[in-house]
This record gives sequence, structure tokens and C-alpha cells, in this order.
Amino acid sequence: MMTAVQQAIRDANRNTSRREADTYSCFLATVYTKRGTKRGAWRHNLTTDTAGKTGRRDWQANAMGLGPSFAFATASGAANAAITISATTLTNTAAAFPTAGQGLFGQVVCAYGLANNSFVYGVIVSNTATVLTVDQWYSVTSTSGAAGTTPTTSGGSSTTGIAYIVLPGQAPVSWLGVTQNAVAPAATDTTLTAELTTSDWVRSVGTWSHTTNTTTYQHVHTFTSTTTVTINKEAEFGAVNTTAGGAMPFESAEPNPPTLVSGDTLQQTCTITIN
Repeated sequence: MMTAVQQAIRDANRNTSRREADTYSCFLATVYTKRGTKRGAWRHNLTTDTAGKTGRRDWQANAMGLGPSFAFATASGAANAAITISATTLTNTAAAFPTAGQGLFGQVVCAYGLANNSFVYGVIVSNTATVLTVDQWYSVTSTSGAAGTTPTTSGGSSTTGIAYIVLPGQAPVSWLGVTQNAVAPAATDTTLTAELTTSDWVRSVGTWSHTTNTTTYQHVHTFTSTTTVTINKEAEFGAVNTTAGGAMPFESAEPNPPTLVSGDTLQQTCTITIN
């Protein structure tokens, strides 16, 4: 007997002029109201195909194939006067970071501040030959993508400076975001228009699950609304900061946009299939 998600995938593929082979995703939105009722429908997801690395095809190629900038002379740096740091940048005036083809977009840089003993990482959203811009500095021990303490170049230690390393590959896409905007998703989208950023709807890491030797994995997150909103679209991202962006390979419109009031919860389930 065909399951609901299998039927949704089959119907969506019948209705597209160009079949998406190998990789696709489906969203399920389940609403829990104050009365305890729920409703949900699987939606075949749009895969974005923008130029550069922000779309699914380029992000996936870089993630699985290691990408063009996996090794270079200044991929790491020991603490010295040339290396400085801010809340969203790491600068090495002696560096020669790759810049061709969006450079190090989507890769992860780890930084360590000797002065305040702070070890963090950030997702690179752009770079020049000497400056890496990240969406934020993350705590390496947080399971929810919480911000870490920005390393400092001076302070409570006799040893000072910033050390860093740029890791090969791509940051995973695991952040779920939603919007009330009802404009239909397009393959050229790089952001989720009018994405909700209030504390109850802020981008959140989905809980990952996968069954050994299957072709799918899932991200699940439950949002709890504090106001009245209607959710029309959702997407998956490779970074938390909505201004900095990050890769957005998957976007979907809600088949039956739910309206939530304060206290209602919305459970978002994204299933990614890779054959």
C-alpha cells in the first residue's frame, strides 16, 4: 500500500515538466492547536538552482565532491599580528584566500582566541583574499546552533592572538525557516522572502534522523507561535543568520497554509531523498 509521502512524490513528479532525478525533498507541516487537533499534508519541495553555490546542485556538488577550494596555503593561521577578528569577520592580512567562483562560500572556519580561551566556528558567506565574512560565530558544544563567544586578541592571558583553520567541504544544510509570504517559490530564489525572524519563528536546527542503508534523511523542528500568523512557505538553509543568508537548496509552499494563534505549534518535517 502506498504511503502518503510516496503518493505525494508520485503526484508531484507527474505534474512537473522536467523530472528532478536523484535528489528531492518533501515537507510535512503538522499543526497542533489548543484543542489538540492537527492536520498535515506532504508537499513535494522545490530545489533551487541559482548560479553559484547557493542552489541545490552547486551546494551538493561542493559538499559531496569536496569543492574547488579544499586546500590552499593560508587555509590555517597561527596566532600573529596579521590575524584579527570581529563578530562576523576574520582577517588575515597575510592570507591569499581563494576568491574564484564565490571562493570559500559555504565552508566552515574554526577560530580560537588564546586570550579568552574561546573556540568557535562560523559559516563563510563571502570572502576576499584577506577577509572571511561569517554569518555568526557558533558555540562548538551547542546542539541547537547557539552563538559562541567571539575570540579576543587580548585580555586574560599572557598568550594572545587568534588561530584559525578553514575546513574542506561545505557546512551542512540543517536550518529550518518559514514565512507568511505567499509568492510561489522559484528555482532562482536565494532567500525566503519576508522570512519570519521573531523569537518564536527564528531559524532553527532541525533534529536529524536517518535509517541505515536507506535513501532518505529527515529534519524535524517544532515552532510555538506567540501571535497570529499564517505560514505560506518554508525552506532549509546552511546558516542561521537571515541577513547573511547561506545556501538555500530546498524551498516549498504550504499546500494548505495553516493559521496559528498564540500557543499553537507547527511541526515541520523535511524529508530529503538521494537515490
